Amino acid sequence: MFDQEVFASQIKGDRFPFPCEGEITLAVRNKNYSLGPVMLHLVMKAGSVIPAHIHEGVAEVLYVLEGDFINEGTQYLPGTSLHVKAGKPHGPHSTEKGCSVLVLDGQSCYAGRQPGRFRTG
Repeated sequence: MFDQEVFASQIKGDRFPFPCEGEITLAVRNKNYSLGPVMLHLVMKAGSVIPAHIHEGVAEVLYVLEGDFINEGTQYLPGTSLHVKAGKPHGPHSTEKGCSVLVLDGQSCYAGRQPGRFRTG
């Protein structure tokens, strides 16, 4: 038996809460650390950009579900996982045709909307 089930009908994507260009949404699928890593669903519409940034104290894993995810000019297609150590600058992230990305981390700056943990520049 599972401790938690989250169905697509229960999830609402909110506007990406940090500096960005274009239409980007973020849906929190899990923010209860006792159930595993924070799980987020990031959707970027065509032409969207998230500037280079740092997650202080938080490692991050990205898994491309659909579309084309571009990081620092390199395009990644569905099935690619990308791993970033805590405190390492990365980005900008962009997409030409739009993309859907699963984001996993242990203590999310996204789930708690803690702007100090997500720093651009």
